[in-house]
Amino acid sequence: MPDDPSMGESKEELAEGWYLMSTSDLELELRRRRSPDGLVPPSHALRLSVRDALDYRNAGNLPDELGRTLRLVMHVNGPKDLSALSRKRLLYEPDYHSAPEWRRAGSTHVNVVPLRTEAALQPNPHAPPAPPALPWWEEPALAALETEWRERGTVAGLRVPGAYRSFVYKTVLTLRAASLPITPRSVADSIARWVPPGEADVIRSALIEANDEPTGHHELPG
Repeated sequence: MPDDPSMGESKEELAEGWYLMSTSDLELELRRRRSPDGLVPPSHALRLSVRDALDYRNAGNLPDELGRTLRLVMHVNGPKDLSALSRKRLLYEPDYHSAPEWRRAGSTHVNVVPLRTEAALQPNPHAPPAPPALPWWEEPALAALETEWRERGTVAGLRVPGAYRSFVYKTVLTLRAASLPITPRSVADSIARWVPPGEADVIRSALIEANDEPTGHHELPG
């Protein structure tokens, strides 16, 4: 970490990568992005290397004296980039899918800030119109998991209690995109990143208990 992170001031456009920022810092940076020629005061956004950011996270990602916590800025050039954010995040947070053992009292989640690039903001007049977005439950990959669960009671080969299958669907698709193994523990670890600790423990216990005996196959990265 820099010796005195509280002294950081920024007037530069947000690059892709790690920052320490408060909510007000982010609002200033978004205003600067929308009005580059406007009179926007500097924020206290401080850019960090991957190593410094992970060290800060592992120390708890607690708000500093300026109310700043970690934010990961990721540039988006179009819909494909948006759908690939989870895979791209691994470049900046290689253990992103692991259980968040760094959390403690007062810890905050790592916030991801997807920013459209200039190219994404200027639509191509010659491009064909984008197809209408499907409801999430009609997305082919997710629909296939729902069909498997209804027919076999499993998701990617894992027995999944019905009350938790919506948690598992999203997680299985994310793990597949990252070519990571799909097991009761890997799914539970990944879910633990975004649900309260008590709820994560209940889901973990349910998945492990439901899969005491092998059923079907457990996916491994190809």
